[in-house]
Amino acid sequence: MKPDPAEQFEALRRRYASQIGDRVEAIVTAWRQLEQSQWDKTVGMEARQLAHKLAGSAAMFGFADLGAVAREIDIGLKEWLEHDQPLDVAAYHALAQQVRLLQRMVKEGKVTTVLPESASKPPPVLAPTPADQPSEPPPPSTTLPQPLALHSYASSSREPNGRPHTIILVEDDQDFAINLSEQLQLFNYDVHLVNDLEGLPTLVRALNPAAIVMDVVFPSGDLAGTESIAAIQRERTVPVPVIYISQRDDFTARLAAVRSGGHAYFAKPVDAGRLIEALDRLTGVEENTPLRVLIVDDDPDFGQRCVQSLETAGMYARAIADPRETLDQLQTFQPDLIILDVYMPICSGKELASVIRQQDRYVGMPIVFLSAETNRSQQQSALSLGADDFLAKPITPEDLVAAISARAGRARYIQRFLLRDSLTGLLNHQAVEEELAREFARAERLQQPLAIVMIDIDHFKRVNDRYGHIIGDQVLRSFARLLHQRLRKSDLIGRHGGEEFLIALPNTSVIEARTLIDGIRESFSALRHYGPAGVFGVTFSAGIAGYPQHRSQIGAMQAADAALYQAKRAGRNRVVVDMTSSEAPSAITMAAIVPSPAGQQLNWRALIISANGIQRRLLRQALTEHNIMYDVVDNVEHALTYESPIPPNLILVDMTQIEGVRTPHLMSLRDHFTAARIVTIAPAAAEPRAAATIAFGTDDYLLLPLAAGALPALLDRLSASERNAL
Repeated sequence: MKPDPAEQFEALRRRYASQIGDRVEAIVTAWRQLEQSQWDKTVGMEARQLAHKLAGSAAMFGFADLGAVAREIDIGLKEWLEHDQPLDVAAYHALAQQVRLLQRMVKEGKVTTVLPESASKPPPVLAPTPADQPSEPPPPSTTLPQPLALHSYASSSREPNGRPHTIILVEDDQDFAINLSEQLQLFNYDVHLVNDLEGLPTLVRALNPAAIVMDVVFPSGDLAGTESIAAIQRERTVPVPVIYISQRDDFTARLAAVRSGGHAYFAKPVDAGRLIEALDRLTGVEENTPLRVLIVDDDPDFGQRCVQSLETAGMYARAIADPRETLDQLQTFQPDLIILDVYMPICSGKELASVIRQQDRYVGMPIVFLSAETNRSQQQSALSLGADDFLAKPITPEDLVAAISARAGRARYIQRFLLRDSLTGLLNHQAVEEELAREFARAERLQQPLAIVMIDIDHFKRVNDRYGHIIGDQVLRSFARLLHQRLRKSDLIGRHGGEEFLIALPNTSVIEARTLIDGIRESFSALRHYGPAGVFGVTFSAGIAGYPQHRSQIGAMQAADAALYQAKRAGRNRVVVDMTSSEAPSAITMAAIVPSPAGQQLNWRALIISANGIQRRLLRQALTEHNIMYDVVDNVEHALTYESPIPPNLILVDMTQIEGVRTPHLMSLRDHFTAARIVTIAPAAAEPRAAATIAFGTDDYLLLPLAAGALPALLDRLSASERNAL
């Protein structure tokens, strides 16, 4: 029997509540030590880390007021730590007051939360006709704890396409607000629910939300919502996006919404799908990803200058000096445009352009020559080989950005038109299968698992027949948006035809994929859709297969399709994993298993953060020998944007990236990978420095070259500390 999510959350909330006193006391103690140390930066960093952790976690468990106070302390200490000047008197008194307020809130019991009795009802699910066997409706949605008038709804811990956007929902109708909050959470929004206007300005300052969803009518006035927003916007340098929802649909209310800075207005009953579309636009979810430009030039300094100019303009750029790396970079970096120098020692730019054009997949890739060549006939010769333009050196950064952004943007638009499904924006049938072929080849080359998922919307013909094709299209768009927000950017998502979708999850086992897709299935079944006959729900069935169980793309797709039909025959609204194998799999990197205290198994998944080639090679070899799945990134900045269906729980970071002036990087890693153990990697000669990083927040350190048994010993220590923590 599956554990009740509400009961699980309540158990976690109560355990967290029991630790609040200790957490606050730790902050108070650190504050006193900071005063006694004459404002030592090291002590200040420890105090800030404690406040930062409380600020980030309190609201998730229903203690938003406490979290807001901790956030003020965090921000104050952060501003002081980032400047060399001593803390001024006003700032000191403000911080001291916030610390005392934390103590008083705990002492006076003002952090207690209460569990509401009301729970929302599930939507009706589009079921078979009476002649068919009815499919089970999704279970009722659970209601989360509510602290006094302020409630915090935690979204999924998996943050696939970036962290969840924080929004504030201000609504005094609790049942309606809870239902709407649950809908918004399904689309990766972190919703903070407020039942009245009191304290709203403070909460907005503390959370700095991506948007506010605001009712218009409150007991204090028929336009109280717009008046409150107008006051908040007057205090802000940058206005916060606002969407109004209201029973009122008259001109006066809509005009007041516009004058207060409202961006959209929905009359109740609110179609959650339309509201989410508006939120996506306002919060930037629908924004195009930055253009990607690959530069091949044997002058590394010039290449880096180009990178700097393009990245300053908001693009992603990468420069390489060796043209032999070009084909690998085309596959891994996937640029929208390539800049080539004409004259290079290993091969000329014209020859490299011909090599690129030999491959069908890059026939449409824009190629721009950037060279000091002024001979017009030579320029014409270069263009005749398939280049799109010729830019002369020297070139100003402004001219470079203007020329490249225009060409790359146009190429991406054309490519999107050719490769994307016009209704959902997902890859079309041909494009997703071509991309899948490349991912399958990559999985074989790297000996990493690949999960393939076939999904079919249950009884979709009845949706079109009962509610019309326009509503059916809305269902497909909502499902596509859900997939886009719940999966990684590196995952392949395509509309395979009609109501059928194809997904490929690189570096993901079929068991991990089942957990992931089943979570999406539950979310989709809880989603409300609005039709002429009222509100209804829709479900889907899914089949999963993959590599290395199947050694060919066709075999894996056929197995996933067979699993899908097995799910449909079993009653629909379920996920079935194909467990057959076309042949015995060869050795493949799988997750190392370490016993955990509850009799379960702990799967180590590592992320190596290092630009040192020797370090990376030694760590890769050791992790592979111990069957630990891993990924590699160059630096902390790339680590903070790293995505995986199952987040890493072991971070191996080069010491030089987190010590000295880069110590704040460690705090960023700790904040981002909240459930991971962070281990410093250092040469044996630097052991004292590696050990010192523990004081700043790492869990352990590992010395290279590795001594015999060093890695298993490290994992044993981390597992033991995990047991002690529980």
